[in-house]
Amino acid sequence: MPISIRQLRFFVALSQTGNFSRAAEAMAVSQPALSASIRQVETILGVRLFERTTHRVNLTEAGEALLPHAWRLLTTADNAFQDMNDTLRRRTTTVRIGTMPSALPALAQFVAGLDQDARAISVDITDGTSDTLITGLQRGALDMAICATTLIEEGLAGTPLIEDEMALVLGAEHPLAARASVTWAELAGLEVVHFRSGSIGEISTAAMREANIVHSRHYRVDHMESLFGLVASGLAVGVMPRLYVRGYDPTRLAVVALTGPVVRRRLIFLHRARLAEEHPEAAALARDLVKMLPAALCES
Repeated sequence: MPISIRQLRFFVALSQTGNFSRAAEAMAVSQPALSASIRQVETILGVRLFERTTHRVNLTEAGEALLPHAWRLLTTADNAFQDMNDTLRRRTTTVRIGTMPSALPALAQFVAGLDQDARAISVDITDGTSDTLITGLQRGALDMAICATTLIEEGLAGTPLIEDEMALVLGAEHPLAARASVTWAELAGLEVVHFRSGSIGEISTAAMREANIVHSRHYRVDHMESLFGLVASGLAVGVMPRLYVRGYDPTRLAVVALTGPVVRRRLIFLHRARLAEEHPEAAALARDLVKMLPAALCES
């Protein structure tokens, strides 16, 4: 007997609330009906999905393993229902693209030049960190994404785009601003802003650790504009990928190459492995994107 979409929704609701009464209320069913549905799913799968205690219901190891697949199926189903509605009403289908903020200008330029009516598609764009985008792909919320990662998760396929060098960002009046390059070791003693978000923070932290350097204890940010504000004021320096600093204001900021070693992050175009079967229109767009993105990213 197959598990239904409704039963999967009950399973996810219970995993989120940890309480049968609240899950039943959220799903607008009686508690006995929800309990019976969960028991039926456990019977079908032959495993226990939840551990029942006096005060809370927790996922078992099997339940934890099942949850991401349930999310993916439910999100894919919701998207498919929306696409069917769009196809019937507007004769279009939606293509959902995620991107890191630094790659958004290149993506936006491509989408702006598309004849979406001729392709019978409607393009949705969302930005986020690479981890968030990969989760969106795995859950079925996105069809494709531009990420910075070294690994391709199971169920996804990827094409390398460019390698983006990490660079030192300084106030225009900083003593090092006139240099052609600076080594990582020379950052010792400087206040280096800790950019905590996504792959940028991870890459810079790893490179600085190799040079026995730590980030500033005083300046920690999650947003690019915050980092640039601190750097332009002269309070600190920053380490950012070159994509983020293209088009910077030279009266406020200077960008200097970081060497010893040169550290790069790899940008990759990811999509669901079975995209051609699941969403042919999105797969056709993905092929076009892969062709133009490397040049567009280098120019942006």
